[in-house]
Amino acid sequence: MFHLSIVTAEQSTYEGDVDMLIAPAVDGEIGILMNHHPIVTKLGPGAIRIVKPDKTEQILFTSGGFLEFINNKATILADVTENIEAIEAQQAHSAREKARELLRTAKSDLDREKLEEEIKVHTIRERLAEISKYRKQK
Repeated sequence: MFHLSIVTAEQSTYEGDVDMLIAPAVDGEIGILMNHHPIVTKLGPGAIRIVKPDKTEQILFTSGGFLEFINNKATILADVTENIEAIEAQQAHSAREKARELLRTAKSDLDREKLEEEIKVHTIRERLAEISKYRKQK
C-alpha cells in the first residue's frame, strides 16, 4: 500500500492509500505498486485507475498532467480530472462532433492540432462514460 494524491489547479481530487495505480503516461499506461522505483512521467489523456486497499476500484478521466512516485508516495498534478460516473456520453459525443466540424474548416496547423487533441479527449471521455454505464449494470 502507498499514498496517492491527485490535485488540479482548482482542487484535490483524491487523497488516500491505494494498492495499485494505473495511469495514462504519454508512451502507454504505467502501473505503480508499492516500492516501485522513483519516477516522474508526463501523462496524456485517459483513465486513472485506482485500486483501493479494500480492492474496490475508482476510475477518473484526466486530460493530462504529471505523475511523480518517490518513497511510496504518488502525486498526480493533473490538468483536469473527472469521475467517469459524472461524464455524460452524449455530451462528450456532441463535443467531439463539434470539434470534427471545426477541424474541417481550420485555417492553421495550430488550430488543427488543438482540434485533433480535443477530438481525442472527447473520444476517451465518451468511452469512459460507456464503461461507467456498463459497470453500473453489473
